[in-house]
Amino acid sequence: MISLDWKERLKKDTIDFYKRKLPQRDYDIDIVYNGYPQRIDNNIPHAVITFVARTLAGKLVGTFQDHMPFYDYLLVHKGENGSIIFAEIMAKAVKNRPDVFMPYLHNKLFEVKEQKWRYQIIDKAIYPLMKTQHETYLDTVIQWIKKDDEEISLGLERMLEKLMKFDPELVKPIFKKLETSWLYATPLQIKINIRLLRAINKLDKEFYFAIYEPYKHTRNPVCAEILFGGLIDVNDSIWEMISLWSQSGNIKLKKIGQSAQKIAKRKGYK
Repeated sequence: MISLDWKERLKKDTIDFYKRKLPQRDYDIDIVYNGYPQRIDNNIPHAVITFVARTLAGKLVGTFQDHMPFYDYLLVHKGENGSIIFAEIMAKAVKNRPDVFMPYLHNKLFEVKEQKWRYQIIDKAIYPLMKTQHETYLDTVIQWIKKDDEEISLGLERMLEKLMKFDPELVKPIFKKLETSWLYATPLQIKINIRLLRAINKLDKEFYFAIYEPYKHTRNPVCAEILFGGLIDVNDSIWEMISLWSQSGNIKLKKIGQSAQKIAKRKGYK
């Protein structure tokens, strides 16, 4: 908890930084919060950094696009505190000018190497935009996932799970977008789609079973691997499918089918 006195001081110093330092391209924002006396593991508390970031973001409204070098500086030179400030500013900037900041965030996600920072960008900046403008940006996010950067793809898939929990109406469109890559899925895309299937099972059991129905007679090993990986519950249609696989002349498909049958039986089916 930040005391009222310190909130006033931090606010005053943040506004001073915005008015005097930022125009001069003096980006050492540490000066705003380094005087805060309390530490957690010898570090400034995150609550203080977040307060400063949100205060600054409020002042930047309308001019976010004028300070790109500052945002780059935060990520490159200011470590964890810089990434927190960056993510909080981007949360407002991307809502204010998504046409400018979605491409910018795409570049930053693939430039930044720290997993933690990437997840902050996804959670703080991209997820809030997706909650309100998913119709516009869902295709963009799906394309990012398909770039096969494991950390980013997994982080974005987790975000999609949150989005489906927030709005269950998005379960079907999100699944359909990712399903288009099944036939030629890379190992990472297989992993992503398996995770999504398992999430869908928890959110919409009826749709989960409906996903398997069109694949009842598939002989494609990649599709089978995804469906097997996402196998949590079994009904008659799924049992028929995995029984056919278990008798296949394709060695990989046969092994998947036999393994799926063992899982089904452990779950009490047949």
